[in-house]
Amino acid sequence: MLVTSGCGGGDGTPARTSADGVAVYTPETSVIRLAPGPQFIIEMPPPEEGTQWRLGSLPADMGGVSLKGVASADGAGAWTFETIGPGYGTLEFQQVPVGEQKPTDTTTFEVTIS
Repeated sequence: MLVTSGCGGGDGTPARTSADGVAVYTPETSVIRLAPGPQFIIEMPPPEEGTQWRLGSLPADMGGVSLKGVASADGAGAWTFETIGPGYGTLEFQQVPVGEQKPTDTTTFEVTIS
């Protein structure tokens, strides 16, 4: 299994801000630090052909984050989250062949809501 973790944005700086002011993070900006309240977006690249991105379960200590929506069925593009209170943990995105359970790639995001 290939594990990918972004190296840029280690200080919690987003890759960019959307037109409506929402912080957008990518695998290259994988550290997310926000106060409770705002939404944020994790933008995943297109998965390899025949695979899809899926989100692993949210850790129990990550009470501050709620998934609001996903842009496409294969998991490419925007995953919108809402910050609902303090919490921390790792969001793990897994690239999985369609119809399979074992991931071929994993990308993680360190999230702190305080």
